[in-house]
Amino acid sequence: MYVLILVMVFPLLAQEKVSDEFYESGDLPAVVLKKAGEEFSVYYPDNKNPDSRVMELESSFISYNLGKDFEGHDSYLLILEVEGGILSATFNNEGKLLSVVERFENAKLPEKVRVSLAKKYPEWTLVKDKFLYIQKQGEVKKKEYKIIMKRNNKIKRIIVDENGGIIRG
Repeated sequence: MYVLILVMVFPLLAQEKVSDEFYESGDLPAVVLKKAGEEFSVYYPDNKNPDSRVMELESSFISYNLGKDFEGHDSYLLILEVEGGILSATFNNEGKLLSVVERFENAKLPEKVRVSLAKKYPEWTLVKDKFLYIQKQGEVKKKEYKIIMKRNNKIKRIIVDENGGIIRG
């Protein structure tokens, strides 16, 4: 009887431990969208973005089946939209992902960005923001927030990286 209980419980505990270790880092690996000829299309979703629209659009892109839409063309442009956001992806004539550009207006800012802005501009109010995320050939090239802040009659345009570092402003 005890052996039967151990046989049933042990695998469950082992699986729980493995899943905890896998997600401990908080980062998910790159997604291989498809094999195009000898090469793979690699996409790095922005797993740390707190805006649900970003996650929704990236999930739609990952699950999108390109099929044979690219055949007969030198390149293929795929555009996916949600309210206030757009993702455009370019594929070559073999179906390999070349680039992805994501733009969102008034995206929910990550905590690091909000804290950085509050420290640097304590009496300023956020008016508008844009999130820009660019990947080319499976490499993240740009991930930044363009922010407009206001205090009294003054307006300040600020560019912040994903870690809250002020790039310009």
